[in-house]
Amino acid sequence: MPATHPSALSFVPALSPAIIAHATAPLPTSPLFSEAAQSTDGLDELELPRWEEEPPYTDTEPDSTPQKEQFTCNLFDVMLG
Repeated sequence: MPATHPSALSFVPALSPAIIAHATAPLPTSPLFSEAAQSTDGLDELELPRWEEEPPYTDTEPDSTPQKEQFTCNLFDVMLG
């Protein structure tokens, strides 16, 4: 591991309280979040290639289906607990 010069640390900006609060917030404890954290098998990656292109990104509003609505509810559960 390379040694870091002590003066190099003075150039690192302090983190804002909002970032520190966000980073130290507890993770959600829902069963769905726990399952998603253990395996990526259930992740829907069908639309990822679109984000690998250069902007502007085409954002067409997909037709709503019960499956998509359930996916959205599950996503909120995973992200927000």
